[in-house]
Amino acid sequence: MTRRQLLWAIGGLMVLQACGPATESAPPHRDVADSTTVLLSKYYSSHNYRHWLGGLQDSLGGQPLRFVQAYGMDSMALESAMDAADAVVLTGGEDIHPARYGQPADTERCGRMDVERDRIELALLDGVVARKLPCLGVCRGLQVMNVHAGGSLYPHLPDHGFQGHRGGVAGHSSDTLHSVGVLQPWSSGSQAFEAGEMATVVSHHHQGIDRLANGFEVWAVSPDGLAEGIRWVDTTVLPFMVGVQYHPERSAGGRAMTDGLGVALLEAVRAAE
Repeated sequence: MTRRQLLWAIGGLMVLQACGPATESAPPHRDVADSTTVLLSKYYSSHNYRHWLGGLQDSLGGQPLRFVQAYGMDSMALESAMDAADAVVLTGGEDIHPARYGQPADTERCGRMDVERDRIELALLDGVVARKLPCLGVCRGLQVMNVHAGGSLYPHLPDHGFQGHRGGVAGHSSDTLHSVGVLQPWSSGSQAFEAGEMATVVSHHHQGIDRLANGFEVWAVSPDGLAEGIRWVDTTVLPFMVGVQYHPERSAGGRAMTDGLGVALLEAVRAAE
């Protein structure tokens, strides 16, 4: 059994041991007063994630968000940052090296890769599982969640009959729009994701989930059947572990499948306090 598989197993055992001393599974003390710390796997100059979550937090009347970038941290700094974090957001970005899911030959169908980012984000997910931190994964973030838990990816979607997830229009190549629908209903806090609900979202990716990791369910799909939303089903083990293949931070707001995801994350943070 690998260390990562052991972490997932320990999460399950913690549920069975709930009658034991509370301190055994209590989250580490977070010592940043008067703010909520969101650990982003990587910043971007657009500040999209910070603007999106910050605006939602303001609308909820919550304390200010403090954003910290994990990318570039060594192992010791990353552990310290996770101890202080209230939530983790895995942002979009480069392809994951296919050796991480046992298909190294697929590198020929990949775009740009960043093995250091792979290391950082897989370590972040180790910390999320160990600390039960609320976690949202976006685009690459969904893919990392699936790989971390033992799933695999399609290296290039057009090779497998999936079209229209990246390309956009002239002058807006990062703004492909397509519909996504809720397949399996679920709820978190005040947010409900109803079966059959549809939304038009921004998408920009050429990879996607092939084999879904055990423990996750697909809750949203695109019309061609590609997994667009996943969640860890057993919320007694991980109260909020949700990934989406599209970009809610860049999609039209005011919908459960866009802003509702951010609100659900922030409410999960409050519930854990």
